[in-house]
Amino acid sequence: MKRAVCLYLCSLFAFAAEEPANVVFERAARALAAGDYAAAEQGFKSVVRREPGNVGAIGNLGIIYARTNRADQAVAAYQRALRISPDDEPILLNLGLAYLKQDAHALALPYFARVVALDPQHQQARQLLAVCRLYTGQIAAAIDDLEKLSADRPRDEQLLFLLGFAYLKNGDSQKAKAVFGQMFEVAGPARAQFLFGRACYEAALFPEAEESFLEVQRLEPNFPGLHLELGKLYISQRRTDDAVKELKLALQENPNNEDASYFLGGLLVQEERYEEATPYLNHAKELKPDSWAVYFYLGKAKLHQGRTAEAVVLLRRAVELNPNEANAEYQLGRALQASGQKTAAARAFAHARDLKAGALNDVKIPGIR
Repeated sequence: MKRAVCLYLCSLFAFAAEEPANVVFERAARALAAGDYAAAEQGFKSVVRREPGNVGAIGNLGIIYARTNRADQAVAAYQRALRISPDDEPILLNLGLAYLKQDAHALALPYFARVVALDPQHQQARQLLAVCRLYTGQIAAAIDDLEKLSADRPRDEQLLFLLGFAYLKNGDSQKAKAVFGQMFEVAGPARAQFLFGRACYEAALFPEAEESFLEVQRLEPNFPGLHLELGKLYISQRRTDDAVKELKLALQENPNNEDASYFLGGLLVQEERYEEATPYLNHAKELKPDSWAVYFYLGKAKLHQGRTAEAVVLLRRAVELNPNEANAEYQLGRALQASGQKTAAARAFAHARDLKAGALNDVKIPGIR
C-alpha cells in the first residue's frame, strides 16, 4: 500500500514539475528563431503530444522540416494543420512553398489560389500563383496576374523577369524586349543580361540564351551562377563536354552547389559514366536529401554497377518521394528483378505501365528544359 501511495505521489510531482505547454512553445519558438532546429523540433513535438490540435506547433514543425530538407515531412505537417484549420493563410502559403521547392507547380497552385481568395491583396501569394500558372501552361492568366502586380511595383526585378519570361513563352517578343529594357535600368547590364538569358532558357530559346550568357561572361567573367546556367543550357543542347566543363567550374566556385552536383552527376549517368557520376550524386544527396531525382540517378548508377541491393534502397526512396514518376518505378522494377525479387519486380513494372505507357527506359534530367 505504501509503495502504491509513493508511486501516486511521484506521478503527481512529475506532473506538477512539467512545464506548461505555452512555456514550452515560447522556448521552442525562440530556438526556431535562433536556428536551433533540434531544440525547436523537440519543443514543438512536446507541445503537440499534449495539445494535438495546436496548429501553431504543428505549423512550426512544418517550417523546421522544410528548413532541414525534409520536404515530405513538411508537407505532412502542413496538411495535418490544415485539417484542423482549413483557411489558415500562413499554413496554406507554406504548404504551397513546400510543393514549389519540389517543382510541383500543379500541386502548389491551389494553395496559393486559396490564399488569394481569402486575401486578394496578398502580394506574395499573388506572385507565387502567377508563377504556378506560368509553369502549368496557364500563360494568359499568368500574364494578367503579373501585369497587375508590375503596375504596383514597376521596378521589382523579380516581377520584371517573370513578366518578360511570360511574354517570351507567349511568343510576344516585342513586349518581352520592352520589359527587359526596363530591367537593364533596374538591375544593370550584367544582371539584366543574366536574367534575360535565364528567361530565354526557360522558354527553350537556347541560342538566344547562350548569346546572353556569353555577353554576361564578357561583361563580368566571375558573375555568380553563370557557370551553372551555362552547364544546364549545354545539357539541353546535348553539348556534353561543354556542360561537364561548366558544371565543374561551378563546383570550383562553390563546392556545395547542390544543383551543380546534381546536374553533373545526372549527366554523367546519362552518358553511362557511372563511377565518375557516383561521388557527385552522393554529395548531391547530402545537400538535397528530399530530391527524388538524386535518388533516381544514384540508384540507376548503382544498378549498372551491379550493386543491386543499394539500387533497390535508393530507387524505393525515389518512388516514395515521387510516386507518380513512371521512370523511377520502372528502374525500381529492374533493380528488384536483378536482385531476384520477381514478384515485387512484376508489381513495379505493372505500376510503371499504369503511370505511363510507352518507352520507360530513360528520363531526361529533371530541371533541364
